[in-house]
Amino acid sequence: MEIFERVKAILFNPKEEWTVIEAENEPHINVLTKYLLILALIPTLAFFAGEYLENRSKYNDYMETEIANMEGIYNNYYGYMKTSAEQQMENNKKVANFEEAAEELFRMANPFGTIKWNIIFAACLFGIIVGGAYISATIINALSNRFGSEKDFNRTFSLVAYSLTPLCIAGVLYAFHSFASFVPYIGLYGLYLLYLGIESQLKPAVDKKSTCLVISAIAIIGVWLVLAKIAVPEIQEKVMTEEYISIMKENRTGNDIFRRPIEKQMKSELENHKY
Repeated sequence: MEIFERVKAILFNPKEEWTVIEAENEPHINVLTKYLLILALIPTLAFFAGEYLENRSKYNDYMETEIANMEGIYNNYYGYMKTSAEQQMENNKKVANFEEAAEELFRMANPFGTIKWNIIFAACLFGIIVGGAYISATIINALSNRFGSEKDFNRTFSLVAYSLTPLCIAGVLYAFHSFASFVPYIGLYGLYLLYLGIESQLKPAVDKKSTCLVISAIAIIGVWLVLAKIAVPEIQEKVMTEEYISIMKENRTGNDIFRRPIEKQMKSELENHKY
């Protein structure tokens, strides 16, 4: 319940809550383990659920279509014929074999719709949030002298971590693909929290508060964009390309000569997994 009260207070009564956070002056490891790691699980689990449900929906639609096509062919061919019990059993086996073949074709056409890749994509989001918080806090703390503030990583990390609260809470929308694109925009409310928390946490010089806010906001947003839009997708693309080429080789349908079009295909595939 303690974390629920903190979330509610920082979202709806932030000015007073920053005063409480200032008085606590928790070590950054406590803020990480008791707050940020827990909140980061919300978008992580939601993203996994969204990926799983979306892939499951695609699979069900594909199989229903293929089975309907197979049944149509079957009815056209056997619909007006009397069949024996043995013939019926043989036909049922053919249908079952067809379903297995259709499922295998779907897996080959959608190699990144598996549980394994659902977990990978979700874990990457978790790493972006937690890793991004540390990187942002490190940058802000390193530049603290520019706005007349003393270096204090604990307070800087608290500022960044609590400012990420709206993003983490809004992350529940990742469970619904049609609403997932709103998450970063809702997370921008964190800039207001940042604005309110800068004075109590970083204590910048009066004439440099605006500079402090701008630098801190650029650090947080910049790190998010670099990790979520460039660095992590780049790594994912390379790993996915190698795995797809490996799958093609196993099925004897390709080799390294197809690398460039496959890389383009992976870029397109990643559009379905944006953070």
